Formats: sequence, C-alpha cells, structure tokens
Amino acid sequence: MSELTLMDPGFSHVSLENLPRILSLQEAHFRTDSEVCIERARWITDYMKNLRPGGEPMIISRARAVNHYLANREPCFFDDNLLAGSTTSKPLGAPLYPELLGLTIWPELETISDRKINPQKLSPEDADICNFEIFPYWMDRTVLEVTRKKFDNPLSLRLMEKIVFYINGKAGCISHCVPHFDTAIGKGLSHIIAEAAKREKTACDAMGKDFYRAVQIAMAGIIAYATRLSLAAQKLADAESDPLRKKNYLEMAEVCSRVPAKPARTFREAVNSLWLCQVGIHAENINMAMSPGRLDQILYPWYRKDVAEGRLTPEEALELGCCLWLKISDNTNLVPETAERLWGGAGSTPAVTLGGVGRDGEDAVNDLTYIFLKVTELMRLRDPSVNARYHQDKNSRTYRDRVSEVIVSTKAIPAFHNDKVDIETLMNQGVTEADARDYAIVGCVELASAGRDFVASSSIMFNLAAAMEMALLGGKRFITGDEQIGPETGDPSGFTSFEMFWEAFKTQLKWLLEQAIELNDHFGHVHQEVLPSPLLSGLFKGPMEKGMDLVFGGARYNSSGGSHVAFPDVCDSLNAIEYGVFSEKRVTMAEMVDAVKHNFEDQGQEALRLWLSNRIPRFGTDAPVAVKNSRNLVRFIYDVYQEHINYRGGRYRPAYWTMTTHAGQGKLAGALPNGRKAHEPFSSGITPASQAAPNLTEAFRNVACLPAEYIPGGQALNMKYTPPSEGEDIAAYIDRFGSMVDAYFGEGGLQVQFNVQTYEQLMAVKENPALDPHMIVRVSGYSAYFRDLSDVMKDELITRTQYDLTSGKAVPLPETAKGETR
Repeated sequence: MSELTLMDPGFSHVSLENLPRILSLQEAHFRTDSEVCIERARWITDYMKNLRPGGEPMIISRARAVNHYLANREPCFFDDNLLAGSTTSKPLGAPLYPELLGLTIWPELETISDRKINPQKLSPEDADICNFEIFPYWMDRTVLEVTRKKFDNPLSLRLMEKIVFYINGKAGCISHCVPHFDTAIGKGLSHIIAEAAKREKTACDAMGKDFYRAVQIAMAGIIAYATRLSLAAQKLADAESDPLRKKNYLEMAEVCSRVPAKPARTFREAVNSLWLCQVGIHAENINMAMSPGRLDQILYPWYRKDVAEGRLTPEEALELGCCLWLKISDNTNLVPETAERLWGGAGSTPAVTLGGVGRDGEDAVNDLTYIFLKVTELMRLRDPSVNARYHQDKNSRTYRDRVSEVIVSTKAIPAFHNDKVDIETLMNQGVTEADARDYAIVGCVELASAGRDFVASSSIMFNLAAAMEMALLGGKRFITGDEQIGPETGDPSGFTSFEMFWEAFKTQLKWLLEQAIELNDHFGHVHQEVLPSPLLSGLFKGPMEKGMDLVFGGARYNSSGGSHVAFPDVCDSLNAIEYGVFSEKRVTMAEMVDAVKHNFEDQGQEALRLWLSNRIPRFGTDAPVAVKNSRNLVRFIYDVYQEHINYRGGRYRPAYWTMTTHAGQGKLAGALPNGRKAHEPFSSGITPASQAAPNLTEAFRNVACLPAEYIPGGQALNMKYTPPSEGEDIAAYIDRFGSMVDAYFGEGGLQVQFNVQTYEQLMAVKENPALDPHMIVRVSGYSAYFRDLSDVMKDELITRTQYDLTSGKAVPLPETAKGETR
C-alpha cells in the first residue's frame, strides 16, 4: 500500500538555487571531461601476472585480483559530495577492462585524447603502462581470443567480427543485471562473509568450497576499500579549516567505518552502503548497465525511520539523492573511435526504477518515489537511466501526472513502463508472481526480477536487415559481396507468392539467429572458464543457496537477452513485397531486387522508391497487411529463441531496443524494399519509421497490438511530442500526456519514452550546441547528451516523427530537415 506523507510531492519549493552544494556539483560535473582510468587494469593485471599461484582455481584468482585492486585503491575525494567512494580514480572516468574489449584502444593510445568525437584523456605515462605492461599480458587472454582458440575460430565468431550481422555482448561484458542490495545494506557484507564461511565448511564438493571462499575474499575487498576511505576522510577532516567541509569529512569517516561491513542505521549510511557495493561490482564486472534497481523500495525503510525519529527531512533526503545521481554518473564507457563513430554517445546506462507495485501487488509509490522524481528533474543527467513503473489499477493519477510532468520538464526522462503487462510477461517466462512484481529495469528497457534474474540482457544485438538482404540475395549481403553467407534459398525473381519469400526470409533469419545463439553459448563457457563473478554472486538471490557462481547458473532465473535492430524497417519491407509485388503488382520481384541492388538510382527507380515510401502499408498503422506481418515476425523470432536453452540453463528472451546501433548499422547497410536508401539510419527500437504513422493513436495502438508475451526482454518505443507552447495550459497538456499513456497501456503496450522537442529545436542545437549544451535526449532505451551523438544519430533524432499532442497528428517534417539523413 502506498505510503505518502509529503504535502507537496512535486517539491515546488525546491530548486537548484535552494541547493548550493548540488548546483556547484552539477556545474562541475558538466565541466568535467572524460579520462581513461587504468587503475583497475594495473592492479588486476599485477595480481594475475605477478602474484597468482600456479594451479589456483580461477574463481579464487578472480576474487583475489578484485580484492587486490579494491584494497589498494586510491581513496579519492574530488568534491563536496556527501557520499564517499568513486568508480575510478578520475572525476569522470572511463575504466579499462583489458580482459574484455579494453585492448581495442591499443592502436589509439596516442590519439584517444585528441580524437574529434568524444575524446577521452589518457596521459602519456598511462599510455606507456598500457602499451608495455598491461596489454601484452592480455593479448591472448581476452574473452574473444580464448573463445577463438577454444572453439577453433568458429563461423559464428567470424560473422560477429564482420559487425554487420550481429554483435554478441559477452565479448565485452556480461554485466547487464540488477543486484540484490537489500541484504548488503540491511545486514552488512560481514553477514554475507560469515554466511559464506559457514557454508564453505559444509559444501560437498570442491567447486562449492571454492565458490564460498571466493565470495569471502571478494567481499572483504569492498570492506577494505571502505576502511581506506574512512581513514582518508579522517585525515582530510583533521587538516580542514572550513567548518562545513570538516563536518562532512568527519561524517563520511564515520559512515565508511561502519558500512558496508555492518548494517546501515541511517538513510545516509544506507545510501552510501549501496553506492560502495555498486563501486565494488565495477571492480569485478565492466561498468555497463549494472543497474541499482528499485531505489525507492530498497532505501525506503531507512528514510521512513529517520524521518519518523526526526533525524532527516525530505529536503535532506533529496539532497542525498542528488549526490547519489552524481556518483552514479561518475563513470562512462571506454570506447574506440570506430565504435564512437557508429554508436557513440551512450553512457554506462545504469538503470534506476521507481514506483509500480510491490511483491504483494499493491501500490508501492512512497515519499522516496517522489523525491527521486524531483532529483531526476533537477539533475537532468544522462545517467542513471530513470524508469517509472506505472500500474493503472494500483498507482494514482497524481503519480502518473507527476511522472508526465517530469518528462515534459526534462524533455526526455524518465520512461514509462506498464506494470500490468510487464508482470504478466515475466510470469510467462516462468518467474513467480511475487518475483515478477518485484521487477526492475536493466540498462535500457530490459525486464528482470530484481536480484534474482541474471538476465545478461545484451547477449545478442541482432541486425534483422541482414536477414532481409540475405533473403533478397539468396544468402548473400551487399556489403560482403559474392561470399555465400547463409543458406541458398533461391533467386527471389522466381518466387510466385509472398509466402515463398516469407519462407526464404525465415530460413535466413533462423540460420543467423542460431549462429548468434551458438556464439553466445561459446562466450558463456569461456566466461565460466576465465571470468567467474563471485563478488556479484554474493549480491544475488540463488548463488549462496546453490553454492554456484552466477556464470554457472547460480541465480534463481538465468535468461539471456537478444535485441533486434531494424524491426520497423524489415516489417515495412515485408509489407512492400507482399503489397507492391504480389497484391498490387506495381513492381516485379526481379525489379524490386534490382532497385534495391542499385540503391534506387537507376533510371525510373526513384519513382518506384517514392511510391514505396509513400504508398505501401506501414508498421504503426491499421493496415491489415502491416498488422499481420509485424505480429508474424515477432512471433517467429520468439519461437526461434525459446527453442534454445542457454549455457546456464535458462531461455533466450527477445527484445526490441537498439541503443544507437540502428544508426550505426543503418550506415553500413544497403537499400531495403520499403524505399529506404543505403546508409540511412534504421528506425529506433520498436518505433514506427519516421513519418510512417501519421496518427498518434494509431501508432500507439499498433505497437501495443504486438503480443507482449513475445517480447519478454522489453522494448523501446520512442515518441516525439511538440512541447507546450508559451501561454498554453500546462495542466491540460500534462493531463493529455498522461491520458495518452493510459490509453496505450490499456491496449497492452509495454513501455514508452519521449523526446519533447521540435524538429527545429533539434536542428538548431545540432548547428549550434551552445544553445543547449546539456540537452538530454532519449535514444533507444537510454538517455544521452545530444552533443555527444554522432551526426547520423543526431539526424535520426531530428527526423523522427513529431506529434502534436492536442490534435494527435504528425507534424510535417520541414523541407530543411528532409536532407538530414541523405
């Protein structure tokens, strides 16, 4: 049941001007440039290269390496934040993980500081350490190279390395998940260590004993780091003359002397305990979508107790929340220049989830929900990625409208998630009702029972347009030339029905999906061999009971996620072939293939392209052909994945979010039958293609009609609204905003996120970033600063359909914007 005591849930009396500490910290954050941090890489490499005893089990080595790093970390205090601890040794650090994809920056050590797109500073001294000490050790020890050797450079790996078919996340991370922080905060890491020691004595096999021992070693590393922070804070306090700063250092010294080793007693201790556990996780696993989860639920008992006993005011809790948001934002990804050009702009996408219902199925919105919504509104940060769960039957209209108000205020965040449908979707995957009710968002939009499901939700990022091209070209792709990639499904010029093409497409798609699934399992077995995760395992439900690391299947649920690029474009291409070739006979199959091969640039093909672009049934409309093909495609992809059991004993869950890969993959792809020309971005997530759906209600309805049970990994629906005009009734605008979400969720929609900007505003900021240097936008699941995106991604955001919320109609794309993707 909802517990609200706030007289003003919107905190209308609070602004950044009322919070000078936070305003100063935010301004400093925006001024801070990203720097490569090699601290972790040095200490991990030092242990593995110089200190690891021969024959030591890998899980023990990983735990000792993580402990070695944490126990020797420099305790950094960069500013006046109320929380102690940092992800890296830099104010805004990009940590190096050489065992994964860190070596991809090896050729760029001398240029990464000065590259044009999102430079990341690296000192010459640190570059030399990478070049001569760190990288040589890991040359043949990365996940990629161990997999290549172990499985004899399989076709599935060679296809991934071409980039244009699929990308398997485990080459670079397995992080995507939500830990279970409740026990760590409520009982302390010493309790987890003691439990592991007790279980070690009774474990029946060496694997179990090693696991429990590794948990103790890794957890002790976090405590050692907290102790170093406490001692350093005390020294700073002793030397500090400013009374307020001195007081803060003394309080941090006290907090870190207690947590996370012992149970938190106060809200501040609980928040700092959670943050230090998050820092510890990043010592072991890469900083990619490691999501803190339902913070308003996890931290609420300490908030309620402190407020009731007079130790804390809501405004003080809000200030601590702002400090936590800034801490979560203290790191970013280390990305090579090629990847930045194709997919740049993402942060580390840790997701925070607010609201919804509790494990009992009742309204779980509380004071902290509104406090963290206000934090989101004030801070306007890329990370954390904030998500608002909304249950139409249990959550109040006041809550719905407050979430809507924050989205309109920030122009982009948070996202809305449909509790009723999300819970049913997880239950369809075998998650118990209580566990499903306690779901949180991972990274972009992925669903996970918090602390129980090791979802590995970015296991596969699959390019559906590759299968479309391969069906058109009999198993080949434009970009790979005459190489026979997939099965020979025949020359489509001889197909006499759409059903024949559909079967060829399904053959290519299934074959490619199974290659990606095979490689994911190969990578998974290599993670078991060289990258177990005992620290993260100790913060999950399941591993301690099973005596089994997460990478072996220790979690309660063990799914793997596969997301899909170009879904709307492929749906529209199927529509074009069925309608244009076989129903209307506007073009023959041979002519269609020829036009696509020649990018619609031969004589007469521009007229065909315009007809395809403007006359075929489009995904996002009520056209029966479009509805049928989109539903069939979602069902087919689901069926292929669900046939397979992953290396941890769980099922594969398809999803539809694309980060910025829809822009990068589009840049590498040829033309498509829907009239899209070569090298143009694909549509984002599960969003109807730009200008394809002229009616807002119709667009919502036809995304919502896709059966949610076939999308268990989550989806990203990106909608763009005209902002309220000057003098417009804001309350009425917010009501329309929330009512449209209600209608969409009532139809069965899973998720929706918004950009509240016009075509012209985005074009102006692209031309002159100084107009809004920290403009935040929703890409496909996550948030980004518009300035950091590649030009192709900026152009995709500009040309996304803009809807007028009052009329429900698409706003025509200005002539000046029509060339943005050309």
